[in-house]
Amino acid sequence: MVVGGLAVVLGGPASAAVPSFPDNVVVFPDRDFVTIEGYQDHIGETATVEVTRGATVVGSAQGVVAEGDVAFEINHPGGVCWGNGTSLKVTPDIRAGDKVTIKFAGTGAGDTTVADAAVGPDHARLGADGVTVTVTGHLGAGVNPAQLEQRIVNPDLVALVGRRDVRAVPGPLTPAPRGGYRSGLAVDGTTFTATYVFDDPAAARTTAGTGIERLMSWQVEDAAANRQGLTIAEFGEFGGPGFGGCPAGPTDQPPPAGSFAAVRSADKTKLQVSWTPATPVPDAAAVTGYDVEALAPAATTGGPRATTGTRVGASTTSATLTVDPAVTDYALEVRALSGVRLGDPFTPTSTTPPPAPGDTTVPQLALAPAPAADGSAVEATTVRLTSETGADLYYTTDGSSVVVGDLPSDTARLYDPTKPIAVTGTAAAPMELHAVAFDRAGNLTVDQGLYKLPVVAQPGGLTAPTGLAGTPGTTSVALTWAATPNATSYVVTAYAADGTTPLPAAQQPGETTRTSQTVGNLGGSTAYQFSVRAVNAGGSSPESAKVRVVTTESVTITTAKWKAGDFRVIGTSSATSGTVTVLRAVRNTTTGVLEPGTAFTGMVNQPLTTAVPPATGTTYDVRLRTNVPTTNPGQVFVRSSNGGQAGPFTVANG
Repeated sequence: MVVGGLAVVLGGPASAAVPSFPDNVVVFPDRDFVTIEGYQDHIGETATVEVTRGATVVGSAQGVVAEGDVAFEINHPGGVCWGNGTSLKVTPDIRAGDKVTIKFAGTGAGDTTVADAAVGPDHARLGADGVTVTVTGHLGAGVNPAQLEQRIVNPDLVALVGRRDVRAVPGPLTPAPRGGYRSGLAVDGTTFTATYVFDDPAAARTTAGTGIERLMSWQVEDAAANRQGLTIAEFGEFGGPGFGGCPAGPTDQPPPAGSFAAVRSADKTKLQVSWTPATPVPDAAAVTGYDVEALAPAATTGGPRATTGTRVGASTTSATLTVDPAVTDYALEVRALSGVRLGDPFTPTSTTPPPAPGDTTVPQLALAPAPAADGSAVEATTVRLTSETGADLYYTTDGSSVVVGDLPSDTARLYDPTKPIAVTGTAAAPMELHAVAFDRAGNLTVDQGLYKLPVVAQPGGLTAPTGLAGTPGTTSVALTWAATPNATSYVVTAYAADGTTPLPAAQQPGETTRTSQTVGNLGGSTAYQFSVRAVNAGGSSPESAKVRVVTTESVTITTAKWKAGDFRVIGTSSATSGTVTVLRAVRNTTTGVLEPGTAFTGMVNQPLTTAVPPATGTTYDVRLRTNVPTTNPGQVFVRSSNGGQAGPFTVANG
């Protein structure tokens, strides 16, 4: 490509909340691996998964939801790579505090905040008695000490304890369901200790050997004990690409490449080169500077080439080279530096051939929206610059000149057509924009205008939303409110019953553009308060008046068993009192759906009993030893006198 007589070398190569069961976002931070579970109402749809750290997206990928418990996986054999379908080609180094969000068509459908909870720095230790193994680790802020499970995975354990892993949950030493050991987990401040006592010393030695030591922690546990927003930390595992062909991690990324443009002075002695800042992927080595070189043609093919160049700091976006006016076809190279590493050549903003000698036709330059003819400020959120093909565009927004002599000024910035100029001015202090277009012959055109943000995008001017109302569900509340003038989105805040204590971040809903939203992951039979704020580019409104809503009863069936002469159904309720009735499940002959039928004799209006602390709500244990059905009833429902219902639930034999 030739620019003004120069040959140029081309360069080379809506927030959501914790998902509700059966959907889930499971994060393995040590392996930079994510599993998307459920989302079966989106089979065949493309989902975007983003890893954000603060306000920065540090990793992203797209996957198609497949049928089955696992919708798709990222950075795991059989899944997709990070960067699949997106422009961020890096395997993120997932850390505690990062948020992993799944979106469909740009709308958040669930997220998990990576927990600061892991085994380490020491691995499993075998006690002096030869049968006790302890595992220690840490818990960071926001981790619920009641929502933990420590596991040690080793296939050699199958022959010793009947399964390939051993597990410990909060509480005292408790025998494992299949025997072979007792385990418990204790938390002391920011430290946890999992203890295993084995019947067989060989099992203890194997457990303390080369197994994988995991700590599982979750943000929400629903009434059915499903673990939502799950982080699985794996002691000693390594991150980076999970299989061949995936992009490198941030520390292995080369210095980034951007784009550049060049203008030559009328006397041909100066070359001004400008470039867009090169932004490394998150966590990659910072750009420490830029190398700019002008290469004269070789006298013979493959011969040496005279060069002139400079190296500048990371904050610099232009450099002026002194060149030989007799050389008309310098080749230019701009590269980013990260320490001693030199990146690939930047891409020129234009590949238009040079103009014919003697071209004096100035280029066209257009600002959109156009400046006002009377010099007043025009309302806009962004301004775009356009010109003829091959022209290079520069601008300033601080009122300073965009051209000095026949070259861009020191404060001029190279315009990136993919990034319109953001308007920052207000009616009281409009933004003064100066722009210039240079064609390939060095001819130029300048223009300028004043711009201010529209009222809707300026700070203030938003009133608190009105008409907030809520409809309760068993574990959710559906909210609606009236639209607020000038609002572009809304943020709901969920509070405990006192109306002053916000719920944890995992239970707060994300920002929405609608005037309705459902807040999930709530407890049944529980009072909450909610408010909503209107938002636009200028800020947010005051909080609306709060609305108090009590969720309806949540009923679960935890066990249903039948055998000759014995039929028993056990479960829970979020209510504080009442009764339950066990009913047969019958199939609707029209819809084919299972529905509650008649009650079992002797299982009507059975009392709810206060749950044993730390559990809340009530429990029920309904048992028949007479009038027991002669065959397994198949499936059942449980209905509460408070209005709650659970089922259908499959009755097991035994």
